[in-house]
Amino acid sequence: MDVDSAEDFLGEDGPRTFLNSLGLGVLATGSLLIGTMLTVVIPILPNIAKEFPSGGSVGLPTQILIALPMLGLVIGGVLSTMLFSHIRARTVFLGALVLYAIVGGLGYFADVTTLIVLRLLMGIISACIGAASTALVGERVAPDRRPRILGLTMAAASVISIVSMLISGRVADLFGWRSSFLVFPVLAMILFAIAAVFTKPSAARVVTAKKTEVSNWQAICALWPVFLFVVVVNLTAFTTNSQASFVLAEGGVTTSTGRAQVMSVNQIMIVVAALMFPAVRGWIGMRFMPAMILMVMGCGLVLLGMTTSMVHAAIALAILGIGNGWLFPYQSSLLLQRASGAVRGQAAGLMVSSQFLADAVNPIVLGPLVLTIGLRNTIAVVGGLSLLGFMAALVVGARTTEAPSGNQQLSAG
Repeated sequence: MDVDSAEDFLGEDGPRTFLNSLGLGVLATGSLLIGTMLTVVIPILPNIAKEFPSGGSVGLPTQILIALPMLGLVIGGVLSTMLFSHIRARTVFLGALVLYAIVGGLGYFADVTTLIVLRLLMGIISACIGAASTALVGERVAPDRRPRILGLTMAAASVISIVSMLISGRVADLFGWRSSFLVFPVLAMILFAIAAVFTKPSAARVVTAKKTEVSNWQAICALWPVFLFVVVVNLTAFTTNSQASFVLAEGGVTTSTGRAQVMSVNQIMIVVAALMFPAVRGWIGMRFMPAMILMVMGCGLVLLGMTTSMVHAAIALAILGIGNGWLFPYQSSLLLQRASGAVRGQAAGLMVSSQFLADAVNPIVLGPLVLTIGLRNTIAVVGGLSLLGFMAALVVGARTTEAPSGNQQLSAG
């Protein structure tokens, strides 16, 4: 069994005390903290945009505000590969939680220029948390249980995202948009206290000769198909987060609370889809999951771009939630299936960078398109490209044999 501490986390014969399960469950919440870093700000983006000279438009300054956390996630993913060479995954996770609380809370006091810098830093910190969390799942969860755990953690992340988004919108309407940034220190300190008290340190890794380091990087480079998939699919997936609140604002939803309520449909369906992930994966197999995800994403984006009412927008967001709910556990399962234990942390960091490189590029590319052909047409075009990707992925899936699972770990792509 390729698990360093299976007795600590849902192993076959290990203890299942509530506090141990709770503490170790917190170590798997990287997607929750990345998601909250984004969703707390989504309903207040139009409020923040009003502070710019463009006065609340979806122009370049606002798109930069959206893109910089994604750039930070890219940088942080690369940085985490260096951290894991010297620091244990649990230590990285806990240290980054402290920074998450501090930097996130500073948003309450910052002007809009400083806020852009803080959002970049939040992206870097969140990437380290996400990479550490994925590495900890690989370290402490038995291989045959990982899809279920990844689905459950994605579902939990979406539930918290719904709550945090609704809280953010309500707090912004009552006390101003700056107050929404206080969600970050409150959440981070709760998770830190649980993880610090109720989990054990990661086992020390023995680093030997320089030759080992070279072979490790060769193993990481062999995972390039995984990283390429993550980049391509996330180019489309992030359109929901970057543009949906502006679609709702254009459609007459003028309050942050209202936008958060409509967009919570997306998060609800992420929960449902994430819980369904192990069953869907078992039904169609890993090789057809990319086609399934792209088909659902494409349909949702085309519908969102063509929407004429809030009911249609809610349906589109629900469909997109299904695609997003499958995407994260799928790409994490794929990485953990193919990466050896020696390179798991570094590969997880590069996966985070790949994902959010795509997310960072998304609003920068869409900004000029929005100004040229309009917001809704731009979203529909992205949806059409996703459907083309679905057809290509279907062909690739039909020509691919199913990868081994369970204890048969692959170190190459």
